[in-house]
Amino acid sequence: MMEKTLEKILHTLEKCCEQKQHYKSKDDENQSKDDENQSKDDENKNREVKSIIANALKISEDKVALNDDRIFTIAIEGSEEDKLYIDDIEIDVVSSFGNLEDKENIHTIFVKYNFEFKFCIFKKIDLQNGLELQKFSFENCDIKDKVDLNMSEFKSLSFCDCHFDKNTNFSYMKTLKEASFSGCNFKNEVDFANAELKNNGYGVFSECNFEKKVNFTNFTFDEDMNGLFFRDEVVFNGAKFLKKITLSKDNFTQKDIKFEKCIFEEVDIEGDFLKTKNISFKSCEFNQVIAFENETIKNLTFGMCIFNKGVYFVFCNFFDVKIYSCSFNQPASFYGSTFNMVPNFSQSIFKDSINLVNIKTNFGFEILNNTIDNIDKPRDEAVNDFRDSFRNFKSTLIKDNNLLDASNFHKYELYCKEIELKNKKGKTLKDIVDKWQLFFYRKLCDHHTDLLKVFHNLLIIIMLFSVFSFVLDKFKQPSIENNAKYHIVQVDTNESYIFKEHNKTTYNFLSLNIEQEFKNLDNLLSKTEIYFSLGFVLLVTFVALLNKKYLWFLLMPLFVGVVYCIGFPMSFITHFVIIILFACTFVFIMVFDSKPERFLFVGVSYIACIFTLLIKPSLMFPVFGSFLEKDTNATYPLLLSLSVVYFILVALVIFSLQKTARKNSIVPS
Repeated sequence: MMEKTLEKILHTLEKCCEQKQHYKSKDDENQSKDDENQSKDDENKNREVKSIIANALKISEDKVALNDDRIFTIAIEGSEEDKLYIDDIEIDVVSSFGNLEDKENIHTIFVKYNFEFKFCIFKKIDLQNGLELQKFSFENCDIKDKVDLNMSEFKSLSFCDCHFDKNTNFSYMKTLKEASFSGCNFKNEVDFANAELKNNGYGVFSECNFEKKVNFTNFTFDEDMNGLFFRDEVVFNGAKFLKKITLSKDNFTQKDIKFEKCIFEEVDIEGDFLKTKNISFKSCEFNQVIAFENETIKNLTFGMCIFNKGVYFVFCNFFDVKIYSCSFNQPASFYGSTFNMVPNFSQSIFKDSINLVNIKTNFGFEILNNTIDNIDKPRDEAVNDFRDSFRNFKSTLIKDNNLLDASNFHKYELYCKEIELKNKKGKTLKDIVDKWQLFFYRKLCDHHTDLLKVFHNLLIIIMLFSVFSFVLDKFKQPSIENNAKYHIVQVDTNESYIFKEHNKTTYNFLSLNIEQEFKNLDNLLSKTEIYFSLGFVLLVTFVALLNKKYLWFLLMPLFVGVVYCIGFPMSFITHFVIIILFACTFVFIMVFDSKPERFLFVGVSYIACIFTLLIKPSLMFPVFGSFLEKDTNATYPLLLSLSVVYFILVALVIFSLQKTARKNSIVPS
């Protein structure tokens, strides 16, 4: 009984196994048919894709290869000897959305698949307006017309050894994984504004050459710029440099390099770049130390910049530097540096210490004046900017108890004040007096900073007085007792002549005893002479009114007219003219800016002063000459009058001399 039961169960199991095997064989057969159908569908689809691409790009289907990957990669390749010509690739976002799962077309293909182009020539590439594309790579390709990838998005984008002949637009383009430009040559303008390019670990740019303008507005550099070569203007506006960059003249052909609103994590500016380029940083932020030592800097501008770390210019030689409205959050140092131009540090804030020890300035009033003239802003604002800059330097040096160097920058402050008064409209009498006072002290002693200059001016005034005294002493009227000695003959014309050897010299023009000159004006001046004098006065007045620079010439005819009306003696005019001539000659020589002429006058002054000291030292102190000379008649009124003027000028010069010497002394006063 048991055996029969087991046989039935076994028989039932065998039937079940046979039935199951039957069903499995049937399923495998169905799956095989499905796979065969799918393969046929894929093959048909591939043929369709190849046909669409070939027709759209006007190329042969055998040039299109499909690589089966997770996402199809469409490879289009020519050869190095015979590059494949491709017509326009022009796809926009409107024609690419909506039918991605339906029948394929050229628009959906470019969005769904990866593309590789090798040895191709493109007329134009236009994939703009927000397309979201896969991986695109171009190798050894030439693009003859424009490239526009504005606002497009790629998983990755690569250009290797490609040539772009027309304008190229990558603005607002985005790559999700990586972007690469290697060995590319851009012959026309390129725009990378607001583009977001991921770094592939080896850098986005490598050995790329830009022959025209490049725009990197709001672009982020995650690499150095060694692989970039710019032959024309480059716009760095709002750019971020997240890694260390090196600025070298090998990368930039153009003269002017500008960075605006940029952020630098670390920047290294090579010496040859500083010597040959005009570098400008405006509204930039530096997050690393800026340090230069023993560098020659031709033209460097930091405007409205923020330095979060230290700034050090040690033993640098500046030929043009502008650092205005900047914020130094850490120490700054210009130790031992030389400024061969006018430094502009106006409105800069030094939150920490600043080192200005041993700095040297090699510019004067004229250079400062010309610099202010060349600034493109109102003159009074430019003058105030420089005054503010010099005041900052002076205050810093005074805090460091460096009064010697501080006096130099105080001098530059006075330069600015003189320029301000010179160009001020609606001057008051006080402004005019202050202006000429600043001018006089600048020429006399450079505002008490040039000891040698004021000493030379002292020698010049001694030399002039010695010469004037020697000449006038030869014209003085001898006493009556000496008439026979000098053979003086009185004639009817009231003229006295000195006959000595064979020379006849008139001296009545210098005599105080002759008062007949203006007693009889009719005999003195004819109508022709009067008309001629009036014509001369009118001519001088006309010239002076045409040019205010010569307005002081009016003093001459005015003085002659006053003397003519009052009837002063001619001797009064003579004495006054000689005294004025003496003072004006000193001022004329003192204001000489030409080095050769001044060197000549100073050399003559040394010689004249030595001879005067050896032969007649009393001339150096004429007021006390009567105590030094045995002959009490050695002087006469004209020489005494001249001595008083000389004494006043010498006192003024000696006062400036001692004040300058005290200011330039290392011994505290």
